Amino acid sequence: MATAAMAAAGSAAVLGGELAWVVHRDLPSFEGSDASGRYEPARSTAAAPLVLVALGDSTLTGPGLDDERELWLWQALHAAAPDRPVDVRSFAVGGWRVANVRRRVGAALACRPDVAVVAVGSNDAIHGTARAAFARELDLVVEELTGRIPVVAVANVGDLGNLERVPPPLSSLLRHRARGIRREIEAVVDRHPRAVLLDVAACDAAFAQGGVFVADRFHPNAAGHQLWAACAVPGLVESLGRVGVACGQDGRTWTASSSAPRR
Repeated sequence: MATAAMAAAGSAAVLGGELAWVVHRDLPSFEGSDASGRYEPARSTAAAPLVLVALGDSTLTGPGLDDERELWLWQALHAAAPDRPVDVRSFAVGGWRVANVRRRVGAALACRPDVAVVAVGSNDAIHGTARAAFARELDLVVEELTGRIPVVAVANVGDLGNLERVPPPLSSLLRHRARGIRREIEAVVDRHPRAVLLDVAACDAAFAQGGVFVADRFHPNAAGHQLWAACAVPGLVESLGRVGVACGQDGRTWTASSSAPRR
């Protein structure tokens, strides 16, 4: 039994080393765009802009994209079509893990936001952050944000086994880790009444078809962000509705009482 345990530990160490090599070989760039900017509704309005802060990793900076408006958050905003201007202020940095995000919560709250969007967890899965530690840090992030603002929209993590740069069997290891982190994210959202899930993992099957990554085969291209946006729209609409912002999607008006699903 001891021999089997040692063999298992050795295999895990080898897989971990190979994963580090694959992920960092021809290192993908984490330099992306600043997602900050203003969304303007189709109809001009005198209403004060909503302030939305974005906290997270490269999923919110879009390395390799030609235009920051190709980011899933911007695509989802335009699809949701809120009736008020939205000032997006981004505090996201490529490569960040949940512990980094937690250290930026204070700066984000200084903007006196109405809504926060949090997208983090992929780097924690890749680098092997313990699930309990990840959940504890994310819970503190959401608790601090929801203590000060009406609603926090939290994106889950997609299937990292779909990353083109990661071959089998390492893709299975990443798939397993991502699934665990995703469960922790969804459990944290369930614990906080003011949190809403943005279920970007719902497009995992589409990502598995390929053609959704930039040249580094690690970060999504505009088409990949479009898939994420489509999955995130229901949660974003619900989040905006909770602060009294009407949204027009597919010709319908969404309000706080709309039945947009959480997941």
